[in-house]
Amino acid sequence: MKRSSLEFRRYAGWDNAAWMVGQSPLQLVLVPEVGGRIMGVRWQEQDLAWVNPELAGQPLTTRELEHPATDKVPLGFSLWGGEKTWLAPQSGWNHQLPFVDLDSGAYELTVLEESPTELTVQMTSPICRETGVRITRTLNLGTNAQGWTVRHRIENCHDQPVEWGIWGNSMVRRPATVFLPTRTDSSFPQGVKTFEAEGDAVSARSQVVQQLDGFAAIHCEAPLKFKYGVDSEVGLILAVLPGQDDQYVAHLKQFPTFHPEPYGHDCVAEAFNADAYDYLELEIHGPVKQLAPHGSFELLEENRLLNVSAMPTTAPEIHQLIDRINQELAL
Repeated sequence: MKRSSLEFRRYAGWDNAAWMVGQSPLQLVLVPEVGGRIMGVRWQEQDLAWVNPELAGQPLTTRELEHPATDKVPLGFSLWGGEKTWLAPQSGWNHQLPFVDLDSGAYELTVLEESPTELTVQMTSPICRETGVRITRTLNLGTNAQGWTVRHRIENCHDQPVEWGIWGNSMVRRPATVFLPTRTDSSFPQGVKTFEAEGDAVSARSQVVQQLDGFAAIHCEAPLKFKYGVDSEVGLILAVLPGQDDQYVAHLKQFPTFHPEPYGHDCVAEAFNADAYDYLELEIHGPVKQLAPHGSFELLEENRLLNVSAMPTTAPEIHQLIDRINQELAL
């Protein structure tokens, strides 16, 4: 199937900055002007990604911030929406806020390959003035019209070593159930880490976290703030959310893991649920790497979408769904 080229489009308030790529049933909306984001994931005319209407079309001119580590504080946490790449661990952020050049800065968009069967687009950040790191996000769409890949790359452009991990974050419309694989020898209770500082994570755990023999089902339905993660040897997130005509949409993310290397939050995958807005987050992690000057590290993330008739409720049904997606939608 032919992949369409980049096409300038209006999208969710980003009238002067959005690029549409792909063709039905899957179209991705890129907004390089704000953190190199995949701002929209349109599946059969349904938007799966969450976009903040309060900030839509209002990019931040980060170069006007002379001292970004402190000048960003009055701006607060800019929830643009969409899918982006952060640096982990979060405990290393200045003032508990994302690094502004990487999260809100304008990325350079380059088309690396455009053929009848493949489209590869690269979005490259400015060098972060807080960390010395540059992020490159390379998006690839092939002949499979139901999937795409993102290659996350971090590069140390500083003259001293740095330590960071890749942290991919997708903001998705609520409600959804998120399935995370667990490991039997995990250091976390029942294989699931509770992020105690994240709102109601402690008190809500018994209500929203369900154990399913090798998986944790995180039920993201109500406006309640919580976050949970897993240290599985399998790099996988399966989110199932309402679709059209009484169907569901399964979104499978797969990526490699690197145990026993350290991870920024001791987790390879996490699910966050918001209270103030109607979204949840699907978060993947690479290991924390010490990068020498000019050193780099990459993490390849595969995404696949599939319509399904029912929500899986048991571990065998989850395995069957993952196998079906991988067999039918091989990238």
